[in-house]
Amino acid sequence: MRLHELRTFISLVETKHFTKTAEQLYISQPTVSLHLKRLETHFGQALIHRHSFNKTIEISEAGQLVYRHAKEILHQVERLDQEMDELEGLVRGHLKIAATHTIYETMLEKMIHRFVNLYPEVVIDAKLMNQEQVEQAVLHYEIDLGLVEGVVEAPQIEVTPFTFDRLRVIGRRELDLSEATFIYREEGSAGRAALESWLATNDIVPQRIITVHSNRLVKQLIENGTGISMISERLAGEMLDSANYRFHNEDPVHKRTFQFVTLKGQPTRLSEKWMAMVVEEFKQN
Repeated sequence: MRLHELRTFISLVETKHFTKTAEQLYISQPTVSLHLKRLETHFGQALIHRHSFNKTIEISEAGQLVYRHAKEILHQVERLDQEMDELEGLVRGHLKIAATHTIYETMLEKMIHRFVNLYPEVVIDAKLMNQEQVEQAVLHYEIDLGLVEGVVEAPQIEVTPFTFDRLRVIGRRELDLSEATFIYREEGSAGRAALESWLATNDIVPQRIITVHSNRLVKQLIENGTGISMISERLAGEMLDSANYRFHNEDPVHKRTFQFVTLKGQPTRLSEKWMAMVVEEFKQN
């Protein structure tokens, strides 16, 4: 069993397609089949089931087990590579991060810009996810570092706060709170959970609900008078000082914490450098 065979199998599980795996890894399709055969020989079990009638594959129970451990093994190898580089004074490698919508849309660009200027040999892969997706991606070794704004309950996840944010319930001045449409984020979003909690606390039952998957779209729907919602003060921007809008809470709903999430006891060196950079920046500000 070799590391490149595990990489091939991970890709095969995620694409469920031999040709796509070959293209993704820049190898031939026969090489993908060879890597799979070697793994199946090593473990003595079939890792996939082929369906010839529609050319799809299904991952066996043994294959799912190999996939989970292969992700963990490659995560540890990446940690080792970065620590060995550090012994030589090098900072390089691949940093996989994901951020929830508010952080992604209002803060991530500056963080990436500063980090790549400090460490130009690092390759960054930044994804947009909701809170639930970020936590699952961390737990399944799909990302090295998450940036979230909601409460994290998984005991396997380490949480590191780096700054705060405040939420406001806002709509066009002419909209009546009891009759207005409310703009919700999707299930699993920290913003949706915060809005639902505020509505329940204030005994408000929305007459109509629109669900969207972007904070930017929430803001646009507030701006054009479609409905009322809860958004970050960072995203609201000039709306905070405009007479065209009304806040439906005298004070911000609550102060929420922006925080990093990593696997407990298993952060990569690049993750640690990213977190140190951001924490130091907010200390100075």
